[in-house]
Amino acid sequence: MEKPMMELELDELEKKGICRYKAVLMAAQEARFINDQVRLGIVKPDDKPCTMALKRLFEGRIIENETPEAEG
Repeated sequence: MEKPMMELELDELEKKGICRYKAVLMAAQEARFINDQVRLGIVKPDDKPCTMALKRLFEGRIIENETPEAEG
C-alpha cells in the first residue's frame, strides 16, 4: 500500500533537516501571516491560509527561523 502524499512530503522535509514538529510550527506561523495579509486586503486567497502555508512549506518557500523565540 502506498503512503499518502502528505507523508511523502514530510519525509522529504525531514531529509532537509526539518522535523515534523518544526514543520507544523513553521506552517502555523506562515498561515497566521497569510491570514493577516488577507484581512488587510494585501492578498486575495485562492485557498485557505493553512493550505497556502503548507504548499509554501513543501515548495521550500518558507525558511526556518534560526533565532530561538523568547519564552514567557
